[in-house]
Amino acid sequence: MEDPLEFLRNIKSVAVATVDDGKPAVRMNDVMLVENEKLYFLTARGKPYYRQLKENPEIALVGMDKNYVMVRVRGRIEFVENIFLEKIFEANPILDEIYPGDTKHILEVFCLSSGVGEMYDLSGIPPKRERFAFGGAKVAESGYKITEKCTACGICKDLCPSGAISKGKIYKIDGSICLECGRCAENCPYDAIEPPSGI
Repeated sequence: MEDPLEFLRNIKSVAVATVDDGKPAVRMNDVMLVENEKLYFLTARGKPYYRQLKENPEIALVGMDKNYVMVRVRGRIEFVENIFLEKIFEANPILDEIYPGDTKHILEVFCLSSGVGEMYDLSGIPPKRERFAFGGAKVAESGYKITEKCTACGICKDLCPSGAISKGKIYKIDGSICLECGRCAENCPYDAIEPPSGI
């Protein structure tokens, strides 16, 4: 799997979700820098976005490239010293035109230093997914799971659109190609299939 954080930096513009007075808010933000498994961003202190991040530092973001490979991440941000401001301006020269001279000092740098995510590749059939964690976070495997209640009746295998289910004394789901659609769980007569944990 390609490094998901570098993947996001290469996409650059990603959608970032926050919470604003209990309601969802989303905007495009550029991944300005990736360093030591951290994603760095900028925002100006006068923006509602800055206020939202200060009030609730939990964010979710998503980006997709032209080949329909998507990465989504959820984690907690922290504001960092403005030593990173110079590094970001060096890595993104266009910023000197947007914030010339000392006007850049209205900007604050924040980073996503720990989180969980998923890379989902829709460029082939079946689509493939892989979950990941960084900065000490832990993430569960993707896909539905078949439990010991399974009687090996085969109903789920016949219904799976991606062919992710294989036979066995207890059937098994390949989480890397599971679409997480839930068709198997909805139709299991023995309630033997558990949904994936969210990220």
